Amino acid sequence: MTLSRICQPIACLGLFALVGLAAGCGGKEQEADEAVVVTEPGKEVPTASSPAASTTAPAASTPAAATPSTPAAPAKAEGYGSVKGQVTFNGNPTAPKELVAKGQAPKDPAICAKDAPIESERLIIDGGTKGVKNALVYIPKPNGKVSEEAISAAKQAKVEFDQKHCIFEPHVLALMAGTEVDLKNSDPINHNINSRLKNNQFNKLISGGQSVPNPIETAERTPGQLTCDIHPWMSAYWMVLDNPYFAVTDDKGNYEIKDVPAGAQKVVVWQESVQGGFVTPGSGDEVTVKANDITTKDFKIDAGKVRPE
Repeated sequence: MTLSRICQPIACLGLFALVGLAAGCGGKEQEADEAVVVTEPGKEVPTASSPAASTTAPAASTPAAATPSTPAAPAKAEGYGSVKGQVTFNGNPTAPKELVAKGQAPKDPAICAKDAPIESERLIIDGGTKGVKNALVYIPKPNGKVSEEAISAAKQAKVEFDQKHCIFEPHVLALMAGTEVDLKNSDPINHNINSRLKNNQFNKLISGGQSVPNPIETAERTPGQLTCDIHPWMSAYWMVLDNPYFAVTDDKGNYEIKDVPAGAQKVVVWQESVQGGFVTPGSGDEVTVKANDITTKDFKIDAGKVRPE
């Protein structure tokens, strides 16, 4: 008698299902194992007892996991540019004032002004370009995210402030707060550095041929003067900022500030000889910095604004 004649339709269906499970799964224990199959997302894990599982292609709904791509090397940050230009003198320049005549220094004449007179550095103008040396150009309050590259460059810079031939070198120094300044004395005589900066006051005696590390931790609102009490003609100026956007003009009056956030920035120019010190307003002149490009901005010092020495 055939199976179809013994079973009622519904009972037969249950019987066929049990027969299929027994034949395909290899018993009750394997059936329990295969009832729940946990795989990692995107992966297909076939079972050895299921030939169909080992030959079936991955379903469209569970694609294979993509191989992670190697990250590209970081490119230079977008949205930054450089500001460069020249500070020039609008008028007829005069010769620098002689502070100490050759061989006539009132203190340490064997070293100070021994071979040449010491001249004022308050206003040095290039005869060909009328470029002004030692002008400070800076951005007091950057508009936008400050470049990490610019911060790193400013903090890693080796900053020296020397006393050589009874003259401070450099005459004008700009630096970022948190920078260590090496206070040097290249002369074989004693000098002292008396800082009159508002937030970074100190008075240190530097023996001949010695150097003293001096960290500068606090920013200043305006430039401040430093002098040597032993040799009173010695004078210099420092500007300490809380950002890396500053420059001091070279002997042709040129400057460049790199990695400035693109957009509108206020740029300040300060020069020692100018009445009040500021060539621009104290808040600065607006300059629109172009991203990934160089923005040129020149400044002029009017002769009528220079204080008599």
